This record gives sequence, C-alpha cells and structure tokens, in this order.
Amino acid sequence: MPSNRGTDPTPQDVAAQLLDAFGAYHHTFRAVTRRARGRFEDADWAGVQRDGAERLALYKLAVATAVQDIKARLGGTRAAPFWAEAKAAYGTAVCERADAEIAETFFNSVVRRIQGTIGGDPLTTFVESTARPRRADPGALYETVECAAFDASTIARILAVPTWDIGYLDPEGDAARAAEIVAADLIARCAGAPIDGIDVLRAPFYRNKGAYLVARVRSGRRAIPLIIALARRPEGIVIDAVLPTPDEASIVFGVSWTYFSVETQDPGGLVVFLRSIMPHKRIDELYTAIGYNRHGKTELYRSLMRHLAEHPDARFAPAEGDEGTVMSVFALPSFNVVVKVIKDRFAPPKTTTRRAVMDRYHFVFVRDRVGRLADAQEFEFLEFPVTCFTTPLLDHLLATCAETVHVAGDRVVVQHAYTERKVTPLNLFLKSAPLSAARHAVLDYGQAIKDLAGADIFTGDMLLKNFGVSRHGRVICYDYDELTLLAECQFRHLPPPVHEEDEWAAEPAFYVGEGDVFPEEFRSFLVPPGALRDAFLDAHSDLLSVRYWRDMQARLRTGEILDVFPYQASRRLRRWGPERAG
Repeated sequence: MPSNRGTDPTPQDVAAQLLDAFGAYHHTFRAVTRRARGRFEDADWAGVQRDGAERLALYKLAVATAVQDIKARLGGTRAAPFWAEAKAAYGTAVCERADAEIAETFFNSVVRRIQGTIGGDPLTTFVESTARPRRADPGALYETVECAAFDASTIARILAVPTWDIGYLDPEGDAARAAEIVAADLIARCAGAPIDGIDVLRAPFYRNKGAYLVARVRSGRRAIPLIIALARRPEGIVIDAVLPTPDEASIVFGVSWTYFSVETQDPGGLVVFLRSIMPHKRIDELYTAIGYNRHGKTELYRSLMRHLAEHPDARFAPAEGDEGTVMSVFALPSFNVVVKVIKDRFAPPKTTTRRAVMDRYHFVFVRDRVGRLADAQEFEFLEFPVTCFTTPLLDHLLATCAETVHVAGDRVVVQHAYTERKVTPLNLFLKSAPLSAARHAVLDYGQAIKDLAGADIFTGDMLLKNFGVSRHGRVICYDYDELTLLAECQFRHLPPPVHEEDEWAAEPAFYVGEGDVFPEEFRSFLVPPGALRDAFLDAHSDLLSVRYWRDMQARLRTGEILDVFPYQASRRLRRWGPERAG
C-alpha cells in the first residue's frame, strides 16, 4: 500500500496509517495478554488485576490517538468518497490477516469518530465484514489427544498440552480423581459411541486466580465440552475442578465475568472452536469473553441488525421488570438483549446525575465483576427504523429520554445506550419459580452480595428487583445506580431509640452520613417472608451484622484477593480452606 506522507494524504495513505495504528495496538494487547502465564505461575494476583486494567484501557487510547493523528494529517474534513476509498484499500490490506475482523472493527471505531457517523454506513465502514472466510490451522490452535477409553491417562495427556515453568503438585492423583468424576458423564453423553478424539486448545485461559484448559471431546457428530480448572498452590499447580457439561462451560464463559487472557494469533478460529462446544453462545459473547469486547460490540450490532431485517414484524417493547428511576429499558421479545437509556430526570429519592451513572458503568467495566455484575456494552448513535418501536414505548422514550432519543424522519436515533443480556428479575422469578428453584436463587442472591463484597464492591440498593436470574440459575446484579467501593462505606450499628416514637418515625432520629450503612436494617427488604426468608437467614444471617462487613473491609485492606470461581463447590476435587468457588 503506497504512502505519500509529504503531501496531501490520499485515501491509501490514511488506510496505511490506520493499519499501522491497529498493528501497534494489537501488538501491545497481545504483549499484556502474554503476561498472564507468568502472573499465574508466580501467584501474582495483584499483577493480574493491574494487567486487566491496562489491557482494557488500550483500545480507547489507541483509537483516540489515531483519530487525533489522522485529523491533524488531513487538516480538515473529507467527504464520504474519500473514506470509501480508504475502506477499500484497508480491506484489501487486512483481508488475509488472521485478525482481519478485529482490524476492521478498529477502522470503524476511528472513522466513525472522525465522521461523526450516526448508525452504520456501509459505504465508509465495515457494517459487514469483507474479510475472506478462513480455515483455522488446527495444528496451531489445538492438539488432539487420541484415546480409546477415557481414564486417568487421558487426563494426564491433556495436562501435558500446555508447558509450565512450575510443576503439578499431584498430577497422578489429580488425573485419577478427575477421570473418576467425568468418565461416566462423558460416556453417557456419547450415548455409547466411541470417543474419536479430544481436541485440547494449546493456550490456557487465564482469569483472576484461575487457569482453564479447554477441550472438545469428539464422538461421532457430537462435540462435548471438557474444561479443567487449574489453581495455583504454594507447592505447585493443581486441578481444582473438572467441568464436563455444556451448561458449566457456558457459565465459565458467561457475560458477568472479567474477560479472559488467552494467547491466540487467530481470534476468529478460537471463537469457532468455542462455539462448537457452546452452540447457544452468540459470537459476540465469545469474542468479548476472550478480551475483544469492542469487536464483540460490532458482532452484537450486526446480529441485532440482521435480526431486525429477518423479522420485519419485530417490535421493541418495555423490558420485563419494574420501571426504573434512572433508566428506561426496552428489548425485542425475540432477541436476548436489553437496551438501557439514561433518563433525563430521576425521580426521588434518587439524587444522582447522568455523569455519575455513566461513571458507575465505567466502574463496572474496569472492575473484577466476579461473575456477579452484568457486562454492559456502551453504544453511541444507534439508529433504528421507527417501525421497530411500539407507539407507547416510543412515546415513553421521547417523554423520559428526550435528551438522548429523537426521531429523524423514519428513524429513531439513540445517542447513547447500554446493552446487557436479558435475565429474569429476581423479584419476578421468586413469584413464579418452583420452591426448590426459588430457594436456590435466594441463597445465590446472598452469595452474590458476598462475592461482590469480596471484590470491594457494595451494591447499595440490594432490592430483589435490582438482581436477575440467568438461564443457568445464577443471580447477578444489573442495577448500578448505587454501586460503590466497600472501602468507602461506614458500617454502623443502629443507635437505640431515645423516645418511643423514634421507632415509628419516617426519618431517623440520628445523624446519617453519606457513606453510612446500617446492616441491621437489611432484614426488612433482603428477602420475602416465609420459607425463603428462613432459608436465606440460615445461610446468610451474617450479612445483617456490622461485624461481617467490617471484617471484610479489614481483609481487603491487607491486600487479600478472595477466591471466586465459576463453578459449584461440589465440583472441586478437594477443599483447601475457606475460599469459595462460585
């Protein structure tokens, strides 16, 4: 691609400059990702968190720098034909690359900001990818373990696929225990057919304090997931859990967890492999899970636009659940995503601001979500046909979100929004679920509050309506209006009433500071009455005590990073103490 940097730049020059900027970004992204192995081996959990924050910041910085540099070089605006030529030159340059789809998204991010684009412009941006379909190199992506029967030696060969600078603590014992747990399950899933082979991804997946070996068991036309969760102990690496079911694999790659660090030269090939064992996961969710959240956003937008094109009768409607005081939320009944728009004004008792709400969503983006906060994708200048909205919904949006939503001809423009995966609001779930499922949800609700506390996050509004139940039965928080650092809270005992009438007063008869929290008050709203309340209090009555919260703050002040893993404690091969697998 020619470059003519001394004169007025051509579209080809700008395309070359953009490709250079993308190459520098992706090189740094991969360099930070490669640190994950050493962090795991060294048990450097604080380093894991620093790397995660650094990697999340890379894309925004790279795009902002590219926008500034290209604007300065152009010295003014350019019309759409200029960018159409730049897009064509860029597409030709990246079409054979293994990361072509990521490169196209980077181009879109820069050019949309330079142009101030509303919606998708297929002339000047990659609304759909133009990269040529590629076949992944199986040998580079995974190693195949041949086996006639699934036993301890099979596990041992899977463990040998990645290389480590430290050893396993008890490889033979772990292999035997793991095989005992999953052999019968895999045989049942194979329906008596032989195992044709086990494809093991060469690169482990790192997140928080865990590493995961991801494999695919092939039996006839079946592709069965097998995930081996590893933990780092002072004496070496151990198998912490083994997960042989599609639901367990889906939870490991769920949207409420921090993104994985996994080395790959072929993100698309990796996503294709993952989708072969999790066919119900959308492509955008898998790209996001492996750290390419901006391209995940591109794929989500594409999926939504295709869905609307394929279902011309689809209509947005208010999302399930109570109307919020801060957000207007709507969704397509047939698409598993909600769209959240900040309202112009907030009803009492809310005293927050639009900027504060946006800051809290950014807080969730950069923090360790420990599987308990819904991942939200931020969008600007979305555009939809006006026919996609029911009249009552559009009227409601124009009345409550006029600063963000407006109608332009036959289009509805949403200047700023967040998207999240749908969950069932916990208060509604408990009204209709069987008692056993409701009891499980209530107990997981309490554990969600504790998991977040262990990550230095206090949810503030712990009302049931602010939490949801995923299709796998996990409880997550999706309302961020009152989120704050646990360290910033002052947990206090309720002062005894001075006068009898103080007990019935609408307002407290004592001073309450901005960060004051009274856990003894939680009993009145944490769970509904009856058997569910009893079950909750049996398991989580400590949440009502000042001592629990102050003890958690003291642990966090020492720099302790608590264990929270994406599987049930019953799946662990052994118990190591008070840590919890979640």
